[in-house]
Amino acid sequence: MARNVSYHFYAAVKMDGEERSDVSVRNKFLKYLSYITVEPTLVLYMMAFMTTSVVEQSFYVYKSCSVNHRYNDTICHNMNDKRYENITKEVQKTTSVFHLWNNIASHGVPVILALFMGSWSDRRGRKLPLLIGLTGKLYFSAMIVVNTLKTDWPVEYIIYTASAPSAMTGADVAIFAAAYAYLCDVSSPRHRTTRVTIMEVCYLATMPTGVALGSFLFNKVLNKSYTIMFVINTILMALSVIYTLIRLDWQSNEHQRPLSEAKNIFLDFFDYNHVVATVKTITKKRRNNRRTYLYCLIIMMSIYVFQRDEREVMYMYCQLVFNWTLGQFSNFRTFQSALQDAVLLIAMPLMSGLLGWRDTAIAMLGAAAHATARIFYSAANVAYVFYIGGVFASFGPIVAPVIRSMVSKIVSNSEKGKAFSVLSVADNAVPVISGVCYGALYKSTLSSHPSAIFYLTMGTQIGVFMLVLYIHIKTDSREFEGDEVEAESAQQT
Repeated sequence: MARNVSYHFYAAVKMDGEERSDVSVRNKFLKYLSYITVEPTLVLYMMAFMTTSVVEQSFYVYKSCSVNHRYNDTICHNMNDKRYENITKEVQKTTSVFHLWNNIASHGVPVILALFMGSWSDRRGRKLPLLIGLTGKLYFSAMIVVNTLKTDWPVEYIIYTASAPSAMTGADVAIFAAAYAYLCDVSSPRHRTTRVTIMEVCYLATMPTGVALGSFLFNKVLNKSYTIMFVINTILMALSVIYTLIRLDWQSNEHQRPLSEAKNIFLDFFDYNHVVATVKTITKKRRNNRRTYLYCLIIMMSIYVFQRDEREVMYMYCQLVFNWTLGQFSNFRTFQSALQDAVLLIAMPLMSGLLGWRDTAIAMLGAAAHATARIFYSAANVAYVFYIGGVFASFGPIVAPVIRSMVSKIVSNSEKGKAFSVLSVADNAVPVISGVCYGALYKSTLSSHPSAIFYLTMGTQIGVFMLVLYIHIKTDSREFEGDEVEAESAQQT
């Protein structure tokens, strides 16, 4: 009997221990799961965008060809055929004018809204501006579906029915500013660079996968149906809105107050004091020369993103120099994007966490890598040398998350929204200028020295390197590692 009691006691203790172990594992899993906040929002948003990114450009050309110029489908679906070279040039002129006005319509209003949005989100929370921006992009996707069904609507109707109304919500500026500010609210300064980088990896991973998936669906599954492709885009955008609505908190730090406290929601947002507060956040004096560093970081973001519009002319360059087809260029972009994601996912946490590198050192490496890549690009006369340049270029994207992380460590919690709204302005306003610069430069040097486009990129990235080198020399390793000093908001105004 004693043995029986001992056995049952042992069995009970063992079962209790196993249950506790299961609870412990479950608690750890739930704890790590709780760290996932705004990342799925951007993944769904970017997957929607990347799945139709190439298809969208093709749709604009098709609209210009079939409606504006009234050519038949045989011509409009085979624009790359040498027989239609003159027609292609004619259609591309119309498409280029459309892109010019579409860029203005898409970026103008959000830049203005950002001046109000940042300060307002510091007071009311990040979730609402994020939701409004996502809803604007959802509307854009839905209206593109409508435009695919309206076979008599010219390409300009996309601006009137989709781009301009979507821009009224803040669109990309609202989404990225609110998302990064939310992440910084819920992460510690020590782990912020890694958290921001992981989020960049999450949404940048959609580039190779989204483009490949979109190309496969469009060409192999959906019989080149623009309508169904944009329906898929719309569904993904809707999922992003639903996830954000359910998962994220309305207030992400203790300084934010509920919207219900506002007497008039419209006037609460469009308050002149928001603009004043945003300007004050950027221009006010800060301890240890931090205002100068903040200026440098904003300028760095502006000239760093300048290189993004290089991609639009790079395909034409590769077609000219290497006689690449669209498939060969897509293979290069997929290779570079996949390697870029691996660098962000593996090398970035290694440098920031395990090796303990300063943010400035990581940013210098990224800028130097971007510049070095352009040396290989411009000198390449065979494909493998161009691919070597792609390897170096894959280290370049580490610059953006470092800039955002450093900015978040300079400003206080109550200033993050304002600071990130200014970064979003820098991020989204510059492409309007850079696209014109790359297009004009390539056109003017096409017959003499087409690789001049890479010198322009090299110059901008050297500018980034010099600015971050200045910050690196002027600061020590602890300058951007501590908690934000909330008291700064009341000091040195």
